[in-house]
Amino acid sequence: MVQYKTDYDKWAEYYDLIYEIMPPNDSKLYAKYIQESNKVLEMGIGTGRILLEFINTQVQWTGIDKFEGMIEKCREKIEPLQPLKENVFLIKEDMTRLDIKEKDSISNKKYDLVIYPSHSLMSVGDEEMQIKALCSGLKHLAKDGVLIFDLHNPNNYLKSDNYGLLGTKKINNDNYNLYSKSNIDIEKKLHSNFQILEKNDNKIKLKSHEYFLYLEDVIRLSDELNFEIISLYGNYNLDSFNEFSEEMIFICKKKHGQ
Repeated sequence: MVQYKTDYDKWAEYYDLIYEIMPPNDSKLYAKYIQESNKVLEMGIGTGRILLEFINTQVQWTGIDKFEGMIEKCREKIEPLQPLKENVFLIKEDMTRLDIKEKDSISNKKYDLVIYPSHSLMSVGDEEMQIKALCSGLKHLAKDGVLIFDLHNPNNYLKSDNYGLLGTKKINNDNYNLYSKSNIDIEKKLHSNFQILEKNDNKIKLKSHEYFLYLEDVIRLSDELNFEIISLYGNYNLDSFNEFSEEMIFICKKKHGQ
């Protein structure tokens, strides 16, 4: 089956701009769990947006990304941050194939917290690939560790043939507008998003593809992969999930005995 993937090497140049125009305000969610962790594994670190929020905590942070453009942007940001950067380890790898070993051991390295922020699980491919990505995280999760992933709530998806304004912001005396339209393939569970980033009179076209899951899909996968959902939030303010929530944010642990 054809896998629709996003070219995040192209996105890397504009990634931080887009998040500045449309900030997700998700740091509150991660702060709650990072303060209880010593080792964090971030699946899809991108340009380091989440990492930099918490780099002063001196948590040991391992960031995974398969796109060189994203990893390089992250390296550029942390390079001046001596000695804090000594706690950061960046690995260019596909999260569906991740296998980090303890030093001089055949055992997988374990982390107190494994996170898939910015809907990164949706970007790896269809459900088969998402299962592989979750298995990678679970095998690196400590016995009592916490695993977190966020998904868009597909109940809110609407097909839009015309571009609509998502956000606008003035940054360094330049005016930015972000426009978006989308297409939904229900059979493939594929959401394709087409964006235009407008800087003054210049326009950059971008596109992304995300494979979505319904709540019942995640519940089924939790049984198949032997993890339990201990909390489900509907937004980054940690409000309870309902069918109209913008997000589905899963807080998970391994089932007892795993």
